[in-house]
Amino acid sequence: MNQEEQQKQVWDQLWSNKETGGGHQWDPLSDTIYNEILKLLPADRPATLLEAGSGTGRISLRLAADGAEVTLVDYSAGAISNSQRLFQSQQQSGRFILSDIRNINLPDGELDIVWNSGVLEHFDKDQQIAILKEMKRLTKPGGTVLVLTPSARSLPYLVGKFAAEQQGTWMYGTEHPVWSLQEVFAASGLELLPEYHIGFENSLDFLDFIGGAQPVKEWMRRWYQSLPDEARDVFAGYLLVSKGNRPLEG
Repeated sequence: MNQEEQQKQVWDQLWSNKETGGGHQWDPLSDTIYNEILKLLPADRPATLLEAGSGTGRISLRLAADGAEVTLVDYSAGAISNSQRLFQSQQQSGRFILSDIRNINLPDGELDIVWNSGVLEHFDKDQQIAILKEMKRLTKPGGTVLVLTPSARSLPYLVGKFAAEQQGTWMYGTEHPVWSLQEVFAASGLELLPEYHIGFENSLDFLDFIGGAQPVKEWMRRWYQSLPDEARDVFAGYLLVSKGNRPLEG
């Protein structure tokens, strides 16, 4: 079994687990990502969005409830099945596609926003480029490709991840924190906007992998909340935000 097959097995197991897969419980990280997407939505009409590597689908569900037309794509049958049940339980509609996100059977250029979070860090550079090229293909000229990945500058996340890996409790398979996606965006023909970080307080949740870290986590949260906005910007959040527009031509 190669690394890609092993990673797929990780996700199939994760989404088949009642505790980790299929739940629609909203959490602070979901809220952080959702609010980032809201910034991109057109004000004058419902947006069309595709989540490439949709996992639980809970953020796409919230967007659908807001009136967006959403498509969810994942190569895990368990993830797609869970998302379909979740949408049905909330009486929301969406389009669900079981597919490798490097080859999605949809027409070119029909979507305002193609996005994912927590996906590209599980692939090597060549695969990242292939994924971004497909995301670009599906996006309308002038539309947005949005990618959120764990940041290689996020200290609480890195420490928590290291502790979990050393203790054998890391459940997300191979994951490479990201410094920048500038090279892969350029290789994919996307115009990358300035990258930035979000979710510092979300990064503190990774300290839960360390026994007895709760007091440290709480003091770090209080300290961060006490800082003025310009000081907060110095400390990288959990997620690196990389977004770009499909050129009007090409």
